[in-house]
Amino acid sequence: MYQYVDKIKTPTDIKELNTAQLNILCNEIRDLLINSVSQNGGHLASNLGVVELTVALHRVLNCPKDKIVWDVGHQSYVHKILTGRGGELSSIRQMGGLCGFCNPEENEYDCCYTGHASTSLSTALGFAESKKLTGEDYNIAAVIGDGSFTGGLAFEALNNIGNLKSKMLIILNDNEMSIAENVGAFSTLLSKARTNKNYTSSKRKVVERLSKKEFGKKVLRFLRKVKKLVKSAVEPNLLFEQFGITYLGPVNGHNIEEMEDLFIRALSLDEPVIVHVITTKGKGYEPAEKMPQKFHGVGPFEVDTGEVESKVGSYSEVFGKKLCELATENEKVVAITPAMIPGSGLGKFSEQFPERLYDVGIAEGHSITFAGGIAAGGGIPVVSIYSSFLQRAYDNLIHDVALGDSHIVLAVDRAGLVGGDGATHQGLFDISYLTAIPNMTVLSPSSYKELEKMLEYAVMKHNGPIALRYPRGRSYTNIDNGDFGLSKASVVRQGDKATIVAEGQSVSVAIKTAELLSERGIEVEVIDVRTLKPIDFDTIIESTKKTGALLSVEENLKRGGMGEMIAGELKLRNIDVKMKIKAIEDEFVVHGTISELNHKYGFTEEQLANEIERML
Repeated sequence: MYQYVDKIKTPTDIKELNTAQLNILCNEIRDLLINSVSQNGGHLASNLGVVELTVALHRVLNCPKDKIVWDVGHQSYVHKILTGRGGELSSIRQMGGLCGFCNPEENEYDCCYTGHASTSLSTALGFAESKKLTGEDYNIAAVIGDGSFTGGLAFEALNNIGNLKSKMLIILNDNEMSIAENVGAFSTLLSKARTNKNYTSSKRKVVERLSKKEFGKKVLRFLRKVKKLVKSAVEPNLLFEQFGITYLGPVNGHNIEEMEDLFIRALSLDEPVIVHVITTKGKGYEPAEKMPQKFHGVGPFEVDTGEVESKVGSYSEVFGKKLCELATENEKVVAITPAMIPGSGLGKFSEQFPERLYDVGIAEGHSITFAGGIAAGGGIPVVSIYSSFLQRAYDNLIHDVALGDSHIVLAVDRAGLVGGDGATHQGLFDISYLTAIPNMTVLSPSSYKELEKMLEYAVMKHNGPIALRYPRGRSYTNIDNGDFGLSKASVVRQGDKATIVAEGQSVSVAIKTAELLSERGIEVEVIDVRTLKPIDFDTIIESTKKTGALLSVEENLKRGGMGEMIAGELKLRNIDVKMKIKAIEDEFVVHGTISELNHKYGFTEEQLANEIERML
């Protein structure tokens, strides 16, 4: 039972609290965050870092009339608590529970969907301009982290904001971290601000002393003439002011009173203002402060020790280990990642080959075009990127890689169903959008062994752009289809009553389905497609002619996926068979455990077995 948190139904409930009460409230919020996330996992360190910031923001604004746009939104748990959802926090990222990001369908205080980085400024500017069309009057605040500022979209928005001069409050949450430690020139620029926090107070003292005497006043007038030169040397605000945006700060992001003062001053101006807030990621929980990367997105853990439940291997780890082996053999191999070194399994690569690992920050489009340039120059770039994030670089992939048939390797992690992160992170589009690109080859390993073979082929033998899509987490099979051959599917189980064609993680459930049907006296053939483009249609059709029925299974959107490609080929060859495509229909998939999602969308062996029985 919490003294204050349990009583919060709307942000209005915190506006009359005094400083001592607010401190108690912040401690209670941190306790609730730690205990809730420790049970089911989630984004912890980023939320611990914005407790006071969120409290200050909601005390100054009048939401939901006023709008808060959270960049990415993984730091919005505190916002959820302050908007009456604290009692549901234990359900976060669980099916039927709270979304791990902002979702307008969940609550009126979430003004837009979030999930990917660098989008908040563009969205907030859209709100600011829409007020002119509707005649409404409200404030808009965008909260963006220093990591998200490495994305080009943020700078495109800044350029537009400075041009339109729309009134809005931009809060730069500077904790020196995104998921991994921030890199690049912008991070260096903000570091200068952190080391010059005393500039404003020092300037005030100098002015006070010089103003007391006539000679001092003359000196002061001279100093004001060279103010711009001084500012450009010691302050980062010149960057934002060049965009036409007023800069305030930096301010202590764990001092509510100081932040409220700056927010109120910023909102009093009829122009865009950026307030630079310095926070500590993981604030208030020692394990998270010491290891913010580990506690960015974390699974269940022991609160007292910070020990996270152990994992039994993953595709990401196997990828990283194999890439190290290939880089040892060939010095032209380099790895590229958009701020995802730990999540993509590149930790060991960064230790063994630091000079051949490029962390380009949250800049997916740049990572692809950069890789295209390396390939054009004779290197072998391997870009490790999540499926849902690769969507952001689609034009770069077409224009800067595929058009020139450049040899880059895409390690497409988190393909298929990903679970708790929900609609913005499910990797359910890549088969459709990758196979639509000319010159692109797409592989889908069904086991660790298959991933290793495919990666070796992709790096050492292939010419042109090639992608390997593999799921989050561990493999559920030990399949070894022998030597890898491009466009060569593998029959992993013989049968004569029906054919199941599956890709990647779906192969394991296809095998279980065949075993279940065998117990019912129905022998089903299972084909591991291996290569999604080009598909081995001959093996599939040969099997289908024998069995007379075909079920295709894929963790991808049905439209433009593997099943539709197979159906199109069957029609082209005038082959008439019973066929069913098991894929995601025309919808976005919500959050839930993988097991729950498999059941909801019909991917369990029992459901697939019933599908085949109905076909027969």
